[in-house]
Amino acid sequence: MQGHCERAKRPKQSCAVAAGFILGFLAGIPLLAAPVSSQEKNEKNPVLSSTRLQVSGYAQVLYSWWEEGVDSFLVKRARLSLSGEIVRKIRFKLQADAVKSPILVDAQVDFEFSPYAGLRIGQFYVPFSRENRTSSSELDTILRSQVVDNLAPSRDIGSPGRDIGAMLYGKYSFVEYMAGFFNGSGINKADTNEKKDFGARVVLKPTSFISVGGSLYNGRHSPAQGYYAFARDRIGVEAELDSGAFSAKAEYISGQDDLTKKDGWYVQAAYFIRPKKVQAICRLDSYDPDNDAVSDRSDILTFGLNWYFSEKTKLQVNYNSCRKEGSGATNSALLVQFQVGF
Repeated sequence: MQGHCERAKRPKQSCAVAAGFILGFLAGIPLLAAPVSSQEKNEKNPVLSSTRLQVSGYAQVLYSWWEEGVDSFLVKRARLSLSGEIVRKIRFKLQADAVKSPILVDAQVDFEFSPYAGLRIGQFYVPFSRENRTSSSELDTILRSQVVDNLAPSRDIGSPGRDIGAMLYGKYSFVEYMAGFFNGSGINKADTNEKKDFGARVVLKPTSFISVGGSLYNGRHSPAQGYYAFARDRIGVEAELDSGAFSAKAEYISGQDDLTKKDGWYVQAAYFIRPKKVQAICRLDSYDPDNDAVSDRSDILTFGLNWYFSEKTKLQVNYNSCRKEGSGATNSALLVQFQVGF
């Protein structure tokens, strides 16, 4: 998988495709809620929720300049989400990204039996890692850490942290849990082997501003049906402190693909210079793709500034200094991203 120290491939779709998809999606929303006929109005309905359908979305435009590479503009994401409560204690969420053809990102249904237990089925975030499960629109930095991009299940095979499966979730006292079984093939794909992957995450929140957690993933992966299915196991630990003005986050993930062991980590600190308006960020992350190989680790030091116009609309500026351990080569990048959301 391509690292952050290298330039990413850019999609060739035009902004017109993204705009057309979003307008079409919005135009179809009223039809979803409209009755089909007057006869249906007279039929006895189940106990319906008064919650209305919720529409949200965001778009990100990125400019990147690399010391060793080509500078470029990029429409990074253009996502639209529709969610709501079908009947009491049964909720759904649909999300698509117009930049990628478009592509279905989320398609989930939640059955909320009680505050302590619920069932989620469909396509959704794999229960592993705090940063993996954080929406791109809510990241403090423009790019995810190397270790999450390369080792978090689903992201490690080129998908956006989601997979198809079923998961139990809930909360009791200060303990939150989630555990489920997944295809292990990424989004919009059928399973490629006879094994189901297992993923689980537990988070402890003893106070409102401190949380610690751990994640486990055990599975087998094959690129296509008929190919050899190799072991794909992950273990992760995480911690977060968020007092409002100041926050600190850290994660460590260890994994094994077949016979290759790999690991990585990141530590991050952020402070609001102006409350809820201007935020300064510093992060150091490291990734080793093969623990048995010599000097193949890559490190990235990130300094950033976030300027919030509203909760989901912001301007982000990041300076990244990338270093390859073996060669000693370095590459610097300046990233500027504007996000508009609602």
